[in-house]
Amino acid sequence: MVRRPRLMLLAALAALLSGCSTAQRVASHSPEIVPLDAEEQRFAADFRSFMDQALARLGSVPGVSVAIARSDGPIFIHGFGMADIERGVPMTPNTRVYIASSTKSFVGLAFAVLERRGAIDLDWTLAELAPDVAFDPSIRADAVTLRHLLSHTHGLDSDGMEFRLAYSGEHDPATLWRLVGRMRANGEAPLGTFDYGNLGYNLATLLIERRLGRRWQDIVRDEVLRPLGMTQTHPDGLADLRRTQPFASPYGLGASGPERVNLLKIDSNMQSAGGLFSSANDLSRWLTLQLAAHRGDRRLAIPADLVTMTHRPIGTMSQSFGRYTRAGYGLGWYSGALEGEMLYHSFGGYAGARSHVSFMPLRDLGVAIVTNDEGAGYMLVDIAAAYAYRWFQAGPEVARREADERVEQLATQAQRRRQAIAEDRARRAGRPWRLSLSPSAYSGRYCNEDYGTLTITSNDSRMAVRMGAIDTVAAPFTEADSIRLELIPGEGRPYQFEIENGRPVRLRTQDRVFERCG
Repeated sequence: MVRRPRLMLLAALAALLSGCSTAQRVASHSPEIVPLDAEEQRFAADFRSFMDQALARLGSVPGVSVAIARSDGPIFIHGFGMADIERGVPMTPNTRVYIASSTKSFVGLAFAVLERRGAIDLDWTLAELAPDVAFDPSIRADAVTLRHLLSHTHGLDSDGMEFRLAYSGEHDPATLWRLVGRMRANGEAPLGTFDYGNLGYNLATLLIERRLGRRWQDIVRDEVLRPLGMTQTHPDGLADLRRTQPFASPYGLGASGPERVNLLKIDSNMQSAGGLFSSANDLSRWLTLQLAAHRGDRRLAIPADLVTMTHRPIGTMSQSFGRYTRAGYGLGWYSGALEGEMLYHSFGGYAGARSHVSFMPLRDLGVAIVTNDEGAGYMLVDIAAAYAYRWFQAGPEVARREADERVEQLATQAQRRRQAIAEDRARRAGRPWRLSLSPSAYSGRYCNEDYGTLTITSNDSRMAVRMGAIDTVAAPFTEADSIRLELIPGEGRPYQFEIENGRPVRLRTQDRVFERCG
């Protein structure tokens, strides 16, 4: 079918930003308006109906934002539910939602652009990029390359760096460079073996920042976001942006519904393996770029062959995430078949956020679904994306039947989870404090050179714990002089005070020790 220009670009952009799906689209690389054909219009209506009913059935997902696109522009963009429940702010296609590890695909493309320009070489090694670091010989610093780091095949392990960058935000250049020198070989996944995590991207950007004198945020902004016109995607400046732009607040599953998560993403814990907020509007541009590149479009702001290069597998594996198979990983993108057709995907998850970004070149179809929820919304984004692909693969009836079955399963799981949360909270509420000293005796700073500093402020009513951006409250645990802490929301673990001469001198958990330091 030949698609013909319609109307003016300005009218298209106005429709795109209005918050609703439309019967026309504009490609991010072309000033042409393209009308939806009859099949696409039916799909848009069916998809909206499915989402409305799925969200009503689940009842606990605060908000979802969706972009579904082809190589010549979006066919569906819409926001559902609430970006901020307490303030009554709706989710719209303009709302910035944290996309977590979907950031990796942007960083991978930025590095590819730099290499094409000759600014970097993806085959540079650790030894070349950090000649002043005395690496442990077992990590093979003269063999580990930027390409290994960006494809999770680097064979490295580290304590603390990922936690500091992604959660506490308690770091400075000297601390991070010290942690670079403390890396060790990953005995379970040696060099050349795929092992997904944040370390490779964190390390790659630290090395290139040092070499080029440019922050990773500026590299991604200058090399990717600005050329693509992605003005609603942000790696930093969040405090000022939140005062003027719509941002989704994070939620998790509570005993009776969504509950606000107390860990907020701020500049200090936005990092290169998971450091972007984006909108459905911008993610539609991102999808269109990937699909147009596979079609060899020469009008792209970033050359098509460079874009498709990031999709090609470097690391290999035999894995799955739900119904999404994973056979390869390139520069930020997994590849694997969905019902026999190649799908590239880049997912992300964090406390109070989940992102699904994927595209299927054979169908010229891409889907980005983001939510401010780590409850039922965590899996709903994948169910909804599969519904979109299956609608075109197997037909509307088969796709709806499959998706409705999975939503029912998810609703049952969510109800069981809510009940388990209520029972766990009731059990923990009955625990008495088992501290042998007065509460104020535990107040102070407890330091770990890898993970950072816990600051405890304790009185007769509560024990507050702060660790950089993390601000939480300790709860009683079952052993004497022990507490329960959730430094990462939903991941509670016991911590044991060790008392010497009537004074707490350290705080110990399963895999780390914090010595009292003030």
